[in-house]
Amino acid sequence: MRQILNIAHYEIAHILRDKILLLIVFIVPLFYAVLFGIIYIAGTLQHVPLGIVDLDHSVESREIVSTFENTPNFKVIPEVNDYAGLEAGMKNGAIRAGVVIPEDYSQKLSQHQLTEILTVYDGSNMIYGLNSRKYLQQVLNTFSAGQTAAYLGGLGMTKKEITNVMDTVSFSMQVWYNPTFSYTTFIFMGLVVMILHQVGFMSISLTVTREKEQNSWIQFVSTAVPSWKIFVGKAIPYFIANFFNYGLLLWFSARFIDVKIGGSVALILLLGLLFNIIIVSLGFVISLYAPNSLQITRYLMIMSVPLFVISGYTWPSTHIPEVLNKIAQSMPYTWMANGFRLVTLKDWGFADMSMTLAVLAGMAVLTSFFALTFSKCRKPLVQTGLVVNETTSYPRKR
Repeated sequence: MRQILNIAHYEIAHILRDKILLLIVFIVPLFYAVLFGIIYIAGTLQHVPLGIVDLDHSVESREIVSTFENTPNFKVIPEVNDYAGLEAGMKNGAIRAGVVIPEDYSQKLSQHQLTEILTVYDGSNMIYGLNSRKYLQQVLNTFSAGQTAAYLGGLGMTKKEITNVMDTVSFSMQVWYNPTFSYTTFIFMGLVVMILHQVGFMSISLTVTREKEQNSWIQFVSTAVPSWKIFVGKAIPYFIANFFNYGLLLWFSARFIDVKIGGSVALILLLGLLFNIIIVSLGFVISLYAPNSLQITRYLMIMSVPLFVISGYTWPSTHIPEVLNKIAQSMPYTWMANGFRLVTLKDWGFADMSMTLAVLAGMAVLTSFFALTFSKCRKPLVQTGLVVNETTSYPRKR
């Protein structure tokens, strides 16, 4: 045990003396979470810039304009008053949706003829596009229902009769798990897990490559200390730091970004524990075989975007090519990110999460085995290329 603590003390001293590594381990995760939180804190998209082209200029057409002005989902841009302005605004991004009221709107309305109102929205940005379409439908459906009720009232029908006619078919709509359609709830925790994934890998993966670059790895492989003690001693500081960051970012997300984090606390902690074991173990193994720190950073930078995209967290896995799904299923991030969502949003219990827990536990056992039993026999590495850790000294225990 003393040998493990000595190695852990040695590694902690390195972390504290290397300012860049210290920032990576303790500051970068929270910094990234704060940055993403500022971006996604609004949660839902409101005040979509809307241009209204009123070609009729009647009392009836102004009722439509007023309806759009009184909804928080849109922000009417008064400078847009003709079709050319609408096209220009959509092209330069000044507006994201538009409504065109035809010049014969009031005339057709008075004659009870079919009247068509043109609505357009910017599909170049899917977030704006999908929300604009939904908001336009909501406003116009409500307005149309009001017009129909007014027409039936003009025919002499009583309020009860109008209600009976308009409620011939009714429906009730409920949105489960994310009733406000909060984009923060949808995306934010996936980004948090990716932060922990990348920062955890980065910090532990540099521990052995740093020793190789400083020619101090020989003091570990030539000593009588068993391989498993070397791994445990070097991994303890990063394991504690990563688990601390896990709890810190969960608290930050729930407290300041208003992300829904429900479900079993024990299950959330267990997921984090297994994920942390995998990250620390796998990162150490990668560090054993990587020739230098630069290669580690390159690989991690290349990996981050594909891992997030193919995980099925944002785009349904049912619509991802099967070969990419197979690759995603072999990655711990996929199981952790999607499992975390199922626990915190859908309140899945231990029985529901049995498959996810089994896979993560299997990955943890496998990666830990290779980390604990690594061979201390190594061929000397050729020192080529740039290195990340610029320091030439290493701390000694006093």
